[in-house]
Amino acid sequence: MASEWSAATAADLDPATLTRDQLRGWDCALCGTRLVTDRPLGTVTVDRGTTRATYPVWACAPACGSDPAEASAAWRRYLDHATGCRRCHPGRECPTGDDLHAQARAEGRAAANRAAP
Repeated sequence: MASEWSAATAADLDPATLTRDQLRGWDCALCGTRLVTDRPLGTVTVDRGTTRATYPVWACAPACGSDPAEASAAWRRYLDHATGCRRCHPGRECPTGDDLHAQARAEGRAAANRAAP
């Protein structure tokens, strides 16, 4: 199944089936595991009554089912901050959380690129 997911895009997803953590970018939009290293899939639009929201979605890198290395220090810093921060929620701005998240994603992508054949 990992090979099937490796070519998936956001267009292949049913937005109604995604969890809150998948929409927030914490869990893989394909397999549901917590993301350590990720790759962008695109965006999905979720309609809830009269409200429509578009979310970027992410998947495991290099592919679902791969065994990611232990979470990086940058990722742990981001998660430690985000789990206790009231501003790290959809629709709110948290410059500190945004910066830590960007650092964690950059470090994870760099590690995945080094590990790729």
